[in-house]
Amino acid sequence: MVPSAKPSRPRAPDKENGKQTGFLAGAADAFIVAAAALYGLAALSMAAVSLSLVVVSLTRVYAAFATSETAETLLLDAVSSLVISVAILDVAKYVMEEEVLRSRELRMPHEAREAVTKFMVIIALVVSIEGIVLVFELGKDAPELLIYPVLLLSVSVLIVVGLGVFQRLSLKSEARLSTGSAEDAED
Repeated sequence: MVPSAKPSRPRAPDKENGKQTGFLAGAADAFIVAAAALYGLAALSMAAVSLSLVVVSLTRVYAAFATSETAETLLLDAVSSLVISVAILDVAKYVMEEEVLRSRELRMPHEAREAVTKFMVIIALVVSIEGIVLVFELGKDAPELLIYPVLLLSVSVLIVVGLGVFQRLSLKSEARLSTGSAEDAED
């Protein structure tokens, strides 16, 4: 007599290698694929917005040359839009590389440090360039409002200093981890 087949049920993670088997593994794989698709869609949408901002910037440059009265203001607006579009494109590239193409978790401390560094450098550049553009825009027309771009530039400096502190601390902890794993290997 042949034993009757039991319906399959979700199984707990395999204790030997820590991997999930059965229904849970399939659900996890489907979720990872869906998340990668959403990240890809978000990255493509950001790239489209970035391209649109470039087109807007080019029309501002054309308008600046067509009407020489406000050329400086229009050119500064164009620069501001271009800076923002480059930042958006950089974030889209980062999302596409880290979440869609690599599609894995950051398992090593140096990978996390590098990813955070890339992202924070993008943010610091955008904030500082926008602050510089605002200094030029407000410097002539409304010098009493220069406090806002100065604060923006100060924030960009704080971001860079914070990034430096983060780098130093994470490098120290990476060194401790590698020293600890080297000692464990010797034992």
